[in-house]
Amino acid sequence: MKRLITKSVIITAVVLLASVFTVVYFETQSHPRLAPGQKPLTDIKNIDTLRTQFNLDAGKTRLVILVSPT
Repeated sequence: MKRLITKSVIITAVVLLASVFTVVYFETQSHPRLAPGQKPLTDIKNIDTLRTQFNLDAGKTRLVILVSPT
């Protein structure tokens, strides 16, 4: 009987630690760290915003990624 309780406690502790590790791991992965002075990517919804931002960044390296949902 004592052995069964000890086994249950160990299994519960392992599952709890795995759950905490999983939550911490995925939480840190969803918020990537940026280097000092680095800006996050911008999701531009219309062409006017793209044009304005593109013109403001004259003289800098620019990367435009077009993604289609289909």
